[in-house]
Amino acid sequence: MHKKTEVLAKTQGAAYNVIVMNVRKEEYYRNALSEVIKVPAIYTIHYFRYGQNFNFPLESHPFWELVFIDSGKAEITVEDRTFTMSQGEICFHSPDAVHTISTEYEFCNSAIVSFEASGRMMSFFENRVFKLNEYQKNLLADIIGEGRAAFVGRLDDANQTKMIKKAEAPFGSGQLIKNSLELLLISIIRSNISDASKTAEYASSSVHADRIVEKIIEILKKRVASSISLDEISSELFFSKTYIKTVFKKHTGTSIIKYYNELKIDEAKKLISLKKYSITEIKTMLGFSSVHYFSRLFKKITDM
Repeated sequence: MHKKTEVLAKTQGAAYNVIVMNVRKEEYYRNALSEVIKVPAIYTIHYFRYGQNFNFPLESHPFWELVFIDSGKAEITVEDRTFTMSQGEICFHSPDAVHTISTEYEFCNSAIVSFEASGRMMSFFENRVFKLNEYQKNLLADIIGEGRAAFVGRLDDANQTKMIKKAEAPFGSGQLIKNSLELLLISIIRSNISDASKTAEYASSSVHADRIVEKIIEILKKRVASSISLDEISSELFFSKTYIKTVFKKHTGTSIIKYYNELKIDEAKKLISLKKYSITEIKTMLGFSSVHYFSRLFKKITDM
């Protein structure tokens, strides 16, 4: 290396070391972003134009559905309640609610989206009607637009129960639908419960808690012939273990594990009464680890 070049390199290196020594270094803290409402899947995206005297058959399904009236008026029936919705209004049907839509003397356009959702505030939407603002209407329009661009078929086909994604669907269309729907739900909650303390109060209300307890019991009953942990229940409901344990205990007077064991023993009684299975077979059928543990638990719960 030429002497002049070598001196220059050393000078630049020294200058760099001085700069590095003077770089500001601070300790930063990671803030995990919680998901208060989560939409992991959609089932259908529709846009319908109804004529006069239109009637849709009664239906129910195990997921959420929103109905937005884009123009005109429509009669909505949910369970034993019927009400009229006008332009700019949206309603939500909770999972398994029996519902339908009809018109009388007016034409009506509506957007209908069915989706899976979870989160402690979803009970806020159960069979309620809201008026959308412009921001919320734009979010819904984005959902419809992305649905039209991403999936095969017409959005006004009421018999379409399976949406097939286009091979040439725009990049990220599924995530945009998901994000827009989650933003819409959060925005509606914010618009209708402006005070954060009221939102927290609603989230811990008895109506909300009852819904959580129902979900936990439903999960336990489905898994009575196997086994399940609090971690699995927590993961399925998107709540912490501490929260679900506290809510369940407060509203049932017993713990989740004790309730689960009592369900198993009730099922064991039925199987024993059939006189078709041995104790070892029943132990296996109900997911117990050993005959000894099964027998001990049976005696503890039944005193038999």
